Amino acid sequence: MPTGLLLLSAPMQSWGVHARYESHNDTLSRPTKSGVIGLVANALGHDRNDDLAHLAALRFAVRADRPGHLERDDQTAGGGDFPLDILTATRDQRLAADPSQFRYAAPREVDPVTGASWEKSTRKTVMGDKTYIIGGSFLAGLTGPAPLIEAVQDALARPARLLYLGRRSCPPAGPIAYGITDHDTDWPDHIPLLPDATTDCPTAWQETETPTAPSLPEQPPTTYQRRDHRNLRMHTRTTTPPPAPQETDL
Repeated sequence: MPTGLLLLSAPMQSWGVHARYESHNDTLSRPTKSGVIGLVANALGHDRNDDLAHLAALRFAVRADRPGHLERDDQTAGGGDFPLDILTATRDQRLAADPSQFRYAAPREVDPVTGASWEKSTRKTVMGDKTYIIGGSFLAGLTGPAPLIEAVQDALARPARLLYLGRRSCPPAGPIAYGITDHDTDWPDHIPLLPDATTDCPTAWQETETPTAPSLPEQPPTTYQRRDHRNLRMHTRTTTPPPAPQETDL
């Protein structure tokens, strides 16, 4: 079966897995299948409640030609003394009568009677952090029926919506559609390295055909040394992919 290739390169990208709260958002060191399927669904114009079983059935692999590095961005919300926007200010008639209470902060307590929560004494700063892959370039592949792979590549070239790599603050550095290859799941051994590759033997993660471990949430990359999660197997290439094509003078 053919494989559709996706170039996932950006100054920043983030592929979170097990963060449950907005105050802390993690990322793996490589793109996840769920994140890539979400990107493809967005390109195809699917809505949140659409059935994506046909996309989830595609075989997934990703190769880290330029792994980049992880950086954490510490953030705060609230705690300041800045005016609220007019929409928030007019939601509560009692607050609308007293403009002095229109102050920005993160409400942490709510009056059980009035529902108001903007008194200065109840506002506290919320601290959090987000982690990103900086300067990474990955080549991902989705293997499946030819009509679906062709439709996915067409959608990536002309997406129904704006695409981003994990977070809306992470737009791709260029086109994501990278073409179709006749290679099946062995494509990481045959597709040339990306021009900005930083290693001759990149690490690849390939989805196995049958589970070899219980279906557990994907974990940070250190756990891939010994065991599988969600049928993904990590290994360093035993054969070096072809080098990146070199430009020639005309």
